[in-house]
Amino acid sequence: MEEMTVNPVAATEPSEKKRKRARGGDPNGEPIYTGPELSKGERFRRALKSQSGWLFVAPALILMAVFTFYPIIAAFVNSFKENYSGMTGRFSGWGIDNFVRVLKGDTGTGGANFVQCLVNTLVLTFISVPLSTLLALLISVALNSIKRLQKAYQTILFLPYLTNALAMGAVFATFFKIIGTTSYTETVGIVNIVLGWFGIKPIDWVGLGSPHWQIGSLSIPWAKYVVTIVYEIWSGLPFKILILFSAMQSINKQYYDAAKVDGASRWTILWKITAPMIMPQISYLLITGIMGGMKQYSAIVGLFGTTMGLDYDMGTMVGYLYNYIELGQTGYAFAGSLILFAIIMVITFFNNRLTKKRTTYR
Repeated sequence: MEEMTVNPVAATEPSEKKRKRARGGDPNGEPIYTGPELSKGERFRRALKSQSGWLFVAPALILMAVFTFYPIIAAFVNSFKENYSGMTGRFSGWGIDNFVRVLKGDTGTGGANFVQCLVNTLVLTFISVPLSTLLALLISVALNSIKRLQKAYQTILFLPYLTNALAMGAVFATFFKIIGTTSYTETVGIVNIVLGWFGIKPIDWVGLGSPHWQIGSLSIPWAKYVVTIVYEIWSGLPFKILILFSAMQSINKQYYDAAKVDGASRWTILWKITAPMIMPQISYLLITGIMGGMKQYSAIVGLFGTTMGLDYDMGTMVGYLYNYIELGQTGYAFAGSLILFAIIMVITFFNNRLTKKRTTYR
């Protein structure tokens, strides 16, 4: 038979303390005030009061549910409705026919072609975004070294960001547009006048006679690409300069002093100290720039009109969606929007992987 062990402390503990411990009281014998018993209604009211924080976020959640989550779900469901029309709500059945027709460019309704719009969007995005980010970095470094007129330059460079995109695009197009008739040319545009100084003949940059390369059924309007890329770089600079310049202000000056003592050149300081220290901001600008580039629409309309050039030869993905919404073929628009969403997600994923490695000296 096993011998039972007895805790000497528990054996000598006063019986009153044992009773208080059993009731959840203070083991030292001090009385604990638990308050009066609350009714069920009072406990319910206090529970609601403790969750009052949800009242502050409820408006935002409702707006997101109505204007974000519901449209995404509706687009996903309606994209599988074949021959779906948003005007009547009728469709012939369920399937992936909308996706097949969109990718083949065989919608049977004319207008924008998916592959053409996709190529235009990718070319404009992956040329303008890196170039504008690099140029913004160089301008930010130059501004950081200017002390006297720093505020004035910041204001001048930020002005395009405050201007309406449609108005800015329409004005920008006049720099390249040839105005006049076949028998009389009033002006060939500022850009062509400058090119004429170097013996280059006038180019119809934005008109119906704009030069292009033809690759099968795909048109490459290179002159219009140049105009759009220059515009996108110019209009995107202000915001990027603001972000990068602000980031540079937080870099510890001791790194620059140490580099100067070691005899490092300006380019070495830029690529070995400045760029790595603000890599999170550069990554942010690349990601948001690519997302914005994949959704560009207003600038193209401002430059080339609502038909986006000659029969949508400068159409973008968002312009493609608007085109089929106007035609009443919303099934194709929903399918195209999901494809665009998937493309943006894939590009963002790879961009995150490429810029995941961040260098810091803290």
